[in-house]
Amino acid sequence: MTSLCFPRYEHLLDEAQRKAEGLDDEATEAKRLKPGEIDPTPETKPARPDPVDMDDDELEMLSEARARLANTQGKKAKRKARERQLSEARRLASLQKRREMREAGLLVRRFKRLKKNAIDYSGEIPFEKAVPAGFHDPSEDRFDKDDKHQRAIADHQKPRRMEIENELRKQDKEKLKRKKPEDEPESIFKTKEKKRSKLILPAPQISDREMEQIIKIGHASDSVRQYADGGATSSLLTDYAASARANAVAARTARTPAARDTVQM
Repeated sequence: MTSLCFPRYEHLLDEAQRKAEGLDDEATEAKRLKPGEIDPTPETKPARPDPVDMDDDELEMLSEARARLANTQGKKAKRKARERQLSEARRLASLQKRREMREAGLLVRRFKRLKKNAIDYSGEIPFEKAVPAGFHDPSEDRFDKDDKHQRAIADHQKPRRMEIENELRKQDKEKLKRKKPEDEPESIFKTKEKKRSKLILPAPQISDREMEQIIKIGHASDSVRQYADGGATSSLLTDYAASARANAVAARTARTPAARDTVQM
């Protein structure tokens, strides 16, 4: 608002002075726009005066604009300006300090140290190769242009890696074709068999002689039982066959009782 009021006030003063001096308005006529033209600097036009009868919204907006304009020089604006001035002073002081330390030969690091194998692109040159100390013989740098041309031709005519691999594959195929199936057929088609260990049985607890004696005793008991069958002393003889059958039946797993299966569908 003030930026428009001051030029308007000065313009009114100039017009009043011109009328008092009796000058004509030729200069002002030259500045006036013709019909259909557009003012290139509309911000320089004088502000229109506020209407007398305004709505409540317009009055509220105008009062808010006046309050904002008056608040540009308040406490908050002064505090913000003071903070900006302090931050600028700190920046200039740190810049001057780094400049003095750099001139004194001290290394100043503004950023955090990177990892061990990382490259600091802002402070280092990647893949830099240091120049060896001492004098260098420039005669080694001389080269023959024709020699370089011949080496380039030789490198171009050199077989490529893919060509070498294709040639090796062809040679392998020819070797397989020439090879006959009778050449070591066992080593090619024979499958590896798992080796089994020998069966090791424990030593017998009863020898053959003892076994023969047991058989003879069994035959003798059978013959005695035949003679004593039906006698009074037949109950004193032990039937070894019956006891063996009873032991076998007892050692066998008991069978479940037979029953009809019922399956619900």
